[in-house]
Amino acid sequence: MKKFVTFCNLSWLVVLAVTAVSARADSGAAPVTAATVLTGSGTVKGDRVNVRSRPSTTAEVVAQLNKGEAVDIRGRKSVSEAGQTRDWLQIGLPASAKAFVASRYLASGVATSDGVNVRCGPGTNYRDIGKLARGETVEVVKTTGEWSQIKPTAHCTGWVAADLVEMAAPPPAEPANVEVVTPPVVAPLPPAPAAEPAVRVISTDPDVHVRYVIKTGILQPSDSDVAPYQLMTEERLRLQHRRNFVESPEINLDRYLGKTVRVQGNERWHKGDRYPILTVDRVDIVW
Repeated sequence: MKKFVTFCNLSWLVVLAVTAVSARADSGAAPVTAATVLTGSGTVKGDRVNVRSRPSTTAEVVAQLNKGEAVDIRGRKSVSEAGQTRDWLQIGLPASAKAFVASRYLASGVATSDGVNVRCGPGTNYRDIGKLARGETVEVVKTTGEWSQIKPTAHCTGWVAADLVEMAAPPPAEPANVEVVTPPVVAPLPPAPAAEPAVRVISTDPDVHVRYVIKTGILQPSDSDVAPYQLMTEERLRLQHRRNFVESPEINLDRYLGKTVRVQGNERWHKGDRYPILTVDRVDIVW
């Protein structure tokens, strides 16, 4: 019998679901117990503080910070590891951080495709710490083989233990000057014409096609740096064909590998690309 398991919709700005699912043994992922969006600044309280690719003490170290250095805070998460809960801050990466891009997606320092992964090491086995848009320019530090080391962009982020950062207090709000003005007597205005219905514009670029889709197939790891996963057609006569590249910034898709799933989300196809990229916001297991 087919079973359908529904997971949370990622359209919420703050993730309220509590995840207690074991990650794959080779992933080292720690269960996230809470997540919030947070912006602000802070100051590092210790020396040689590690900045990691994700909120875990087992994640790759992408940079180190010294006491007194300022950080740009983007978010906060509570993570349980080894029976203990620890808070982590998501920060913008310093210029000294290690960042790598597959050389085939760069031409004279310009990204040639959308959604190019920026990773914390020269290989697809390293975590992604950001993405590049087509036409985005980066500063290439050096190129070795199939990978180019670049300066991290403004969109690249890492994680640091919250107890090692002193968060800056927000400036006090200045009292507003209230001026009481007696409104003049005016003639009533004619009724305004009815507003035209709003139209949701998904993409204004004629070379980029974006649509919301629901697709079914077998989820497998990707052999390309475009995205970490791919959706394959159901096996027939031992042959499978790729339908989409698949990614998700919040859902851990590792647990669905090798399963037939129904996925839905925004599908982005750029003129000239062979396969579209599907950013998943919901997954259902078919069987």
